[in-house]
Amino acid sequence: MRILVADDNPNQRLLIIRELKKEFSGLQTQEIVDENTFEQALADNRFDVAIIDYQLLWTTGLDLLHRLKRRSPDGPVIMFTDTANQEIAVEAMKAGLDDYILKSSKNYVRLRASARAAVERAGARQRAALLEIRYQSLLEQLSIGVFRATSDRRLIEANRAFLQLFQINSLADESTSQFTEQLSEATDLSPGQKRERELQLTNKAGDPLWIRLVETLSSITGEAVINGLVEDITELKRYADRLQTIQEEERQRYTEQLEQEVSRRTQELEEANCDLEAFAYSVSHDLREPLRAVRGYAQILLEDFSSGLDATGQAYAAQIRDNTDLIDEILQGLLSYNRLSRMTLAPQAIELNTIVRELLSQLEIQLRQAHVIVEEPLPTAIGHYLTVKQAITNLITNALKFVAPGVQPQIRIWSERRDQFVRLWVEDNGIGIAPQYYDQIFRIFERLHGVESYPGTGIGLAIVQRGLERMGGRAGVESQVGQGSRFWIELPAFEEGAIQG
Repeated sequence: MRILVADDNPNQRLLIIRELKKEFSGLQTQEIVDENTFEQALADNRFDVAIIDYQLLWTTGLDLLHRLKRRSPDGPVIMFTDTANQEIAVEAMKAGLDDYILKSSKNYVRLRASARAAVERAGARQRAALLEIRYQSLLEQLSIGVFRATSDRRLIEANRAFLQLFQINSLADESTSQFTEQLSEATDLSPGQKRERELQLTNKAGDPLWIRLVETLSSITGEAVINGLVEDITELKRYADRLQTIQEEERQRYTEQLEQEVSRRTQELEEANCDLEAFAYSVSHDLREPLRAVRGYAQILLEDFSSGLDATGQAYAAQIRDNTDLIDEILQGLLSYNRLSRMTLAPQAIELNTIVRELLSQLEIQLRQAHVIVEEPLPTAIGHYLTVKQAITNLITNALKFVAPGVQPQIRIWSERRDQFVRLWVEDNGIGIAPQYYDQIFRIFERLHGVESYPGTGIGLAIVQRGLERMGGRAGVESQVGQGSRFWIELPAFEEGAIQG
């Protein structure tokens, strides 16, 4: 038994290998740590099952899955990962993944069972393939009957295989009548035309007899005759039916397992996300009070005891104060993010003109050094007022923040109608974003730049995305490095009578 293990964490690889050795005696493993070791493993193609992580420094688990399946379509692959994402799980299952397991101490035992089940399924597929090989071999060994008949369907010649097929000693045997009745008439065929059919007859014992019949029209001394081949395909039909039954049973069983697993994993993901959100909310809320105390003491040191501190001490106290401010900002972001998951967002008609005007007024000080163009009128959408306002605020403040040094921020706000949706654009002349990071920037705590260059928490765009999803909308970006960015949010357009309840 040979297993591939693709995981960046050497401790995780060690735990996986140790657990699988409990299940498989004589286990051989190959650890995949980068592109070179993976390419070597693909070239060797000597693995029985692959265990892969989704989040890898050098690629993704989905990429590995697709490449493994191209190399060995029937090779079992299991994804053992920290990434709790239903969309990734479903996409991987559709691509041929055998199992999708979240990393946890209790799931190492499940990994063993899943690997064993995957190997057994692969064995079942191999047995089905062998059955198909036997089917092909039998096809090659079947005897072929050769016959000739007159235009009025009277047999005049036949070989021994034909006689054996119908269990007769001569063509005069009346049991051939059920066969001759199925023959074509000369008028049904053109010279050189081949007609091929499968027929179900009965043999002398009354058992089903399946034959493949091939007929052609020719002429002998001016008389039209039918030349034909007849092949006993009874066993072939039995094997084909059996193979179809096996494949259908396997497909049905696998479909049921897949549906059960997807349902169970969906529930696990939902429970895990709820637990995570509750934990994040609790931690964020409870940490703010001690942080305020730390900041207060740092401020007291700076204001009341600065004379007793040298320059280094004052700098340290200022660092404590500034870092507690940053942590508090992060915690506030976490609370806002989790609040979006918990609160009820009652839909209402929202005048985007009104929201944008309010924001420009509230951000007047920050916008003094910027040039802002709003292309009115902006449409009316359906959403939650405060959530939409927060999303647009985050996009505008990002447009102010992420510009090159010495460059005046240029911001253009405009809208367009897209079918049943309204799309609001916030366009800037900032530093831009490479296309491969479009999705990453909307994930929580994902940053493309250090806080020294561009301060922030890495939560703002995640809040935008979460809020729009809760309102039945979307968010996205179009950008190139050095050419600015065009962020957009999309909400259902307001129509009279569109809001229910």
